Amino acid sequence: MTDTHVVSALKEKRIAIASQIESLQGQIRQAVIALDHVEASLRLFDPDVDLAALAPRKVAQVLYDHRGDTGRVILETLRTAMRPLTTAQVCEAVMKARNLDTNDKALCRLMMRRTNANLKHWQKKRGLIRSMPGPGQQLLWEVVR
Repeated sequence: MTDTHVVSALKEKRIAIASQIESLQGQIRQAVIALDHVEASLRLFDPDVDLAALAPRKVAQVLYDHRGDTGRVILETLRTAMRPLTTAQVCEAVMKARNLDTNDKALCRLMMRRTNANLKHWQKKRGLIRSMPGPGQQLLWEVVR
């Protein structure tokens, strides 16, 4: 038995995604044309230029949180922990769960800020976790039982 409203919604979604892909392909074509023009102009002014040495810049990795995945990882980590955890320990669990590079210092700083904000959200807005003073200036986190 087919649900006509489901099928029609899926057809509309497919049309929207296909349209987006066509638009992005057009943007890529325009970017390639623009790059060709810049390279040709560069060769006019510097015929000996090594274009291979002009590598593209690294684009910062976009780390979206898909529908509260980070919050779920944080709560699960705190629920299964036998003792209160520091923010750094919770952050490390989040990074491992999301298969992120724990050796990338910039990424670790970013994820530490996001984890800290998420912990405070679950503490203040939801009341599901609590913090307590830890070693040094660190906070320890645990689930309210």
